Amino acid sequence: MAFTFVLGLAALFQLVAVLMALRLNTIYRRRYAWLFISGAGVLMTLWIGAGIVDTIQSPPGDIIWEPTLWVQTLATLLTAILFFAGIATIEPLFKENEAARALLASENALLNREVQHSREEMMLAQRVQSNLLPRSAPHVPGLDIAFLSRPAEWTSGDYFDFVQPDDDTLIVTVADVCGHGLGPALLMTTSRSYFRGIARTRKQCQPIINTWNNAIAEDVEAGDFMTALVVRLDLREQQIEYLGAGQNGLLIQSDGSFEELERSGPPLGVIDNFEYPCPDPITLESGQILVLCTDGIHETEGQDGSQFGTHRIADLIATHRDLTAAQMVKRLDIEVRNFAVAAKAHDDLTAVIIKIA
Repeated sequence: MAFTFVLGLAALFQLVAVLMALRLNTIYRRRYAWLFISGAGVLMTLWIGAGIVDTIQSPPGDIIWEPTLWVQTLATLLTAILFFAGIATIEPLFKENEAARALLASENALLNREVQHSREEMMLAQRVQSNLLPRSAPHVPGLDIAFLSRPAEWTSGDYFDFVQPDDDTLIVTVADVCGHGLGPALLMTTSRSYFRGIARTRKQCQPIINTWNNAIAEDVEAGDFMTALVVRLDLREQQIEYLGAGQNGLLIQSDGSFEELERSGPPLGVIDNFEYPCPDPITLESGQILVLCTDGIHETEGQDGSQFGTHRIADLIATHRDLTAAQMVKRLDIEVRNFAVAAKAHDDLTAVIIKIA
């Protein structure tokens, strides 16, 4: 009877452990894990039950001469007790795991809301900035104008604009705030307001860029700056003048040759009250093409580590100089994309092409 009692006690522990496992499964929904645990417990219970039945049907003759049976029986009881204890003590771990899972789910939900909120804010900033840039090129008799504007992120630190103070004058600028993203985009927005107000009242490049530089120098911190190229086209006098603040441009001639519109001084905001030189006028001729690009195009890196560069831009435009300005801009965009080693641009890309009819 002693063997039967021990086996019965083992079966009881095993059965209670199985019931506890099923209860935990019901609470915490770990179906697959508890399916194996509960299955093992059920099989162990059946094995112990079979041992009880076998002991009842064929009881051992003498306890003294059955040490192996005692060891097996006590081992079975100990196994059942350990299984029961394991199930009993594992519940706190599941409670902690469930609490951690709930906390993680809550934090993920909060993070998703923050990301969505930030995304909506960036989309709003993108819409606001895009509304500040020209939506179409101005229609000026004798000029064919087109532009390219592709930000590297949601917002752009590049700026371009057209101002017509009178019927015979067009002032064009292409500028690039140091860096890209939201911060440079905010400075670009401020710079736009300055440029438009200045260009409408001061029709020459020198007073425009001098006044613009002083205004920006008051707003930026040390180390921040903006490169800019300002070009004035005088259709009455058939002349072009330009000043480059840390930025150059290109003038493609009708025969395919080109000259670089060199920088005239430091970027805007670097030196307060800097006096940019008075520009020398350039004669305006039919077939000339003005190309104004930011560094994002010049510095696009190719597979071999080289940059797209000024000469590639000049050669490309000269080769396709019979196309319209819009077609040349499209061709430039395609060539830069094909040349780039990375699918996503690392800097904002901006270009303005003006073809003289």
